[in-house]
Amino acid sequence: MKNVRIVNATDLRNNLFEILNWINFEKKEAVITKNNMPIARIIPEKNYSIATIDEVIKRTYGMFRNDKVYFPYEDPKIITKEKKANIPLK
Repeated sequence: MKNVRIVNATDLRNNLFEILNWINFEKKEAVITKNNMPIARIIPEKNYSIATIDEVIKRTYGMFRNDKVYFPYEDPKIITKEKKANIPLK
């Protein structure tokens, strides 16, 4: 069974940082109770490894693999409209 710490709401309010440190460093769960009834569970975040640049690029641009992607800032019609809009008035 997991090592779970039972904490009532008042103790959580008074010792929040101590409980959060316990959860973070010990990687254990805490169940928050109010009137002896469980109302919430705090669980530690998973440890994520730092992704390489190649992994980030694959995840970011993976959705564009087989589709032709439209970039409006490369469209000649949009470029001419922007140039006309930015002509200073005399």
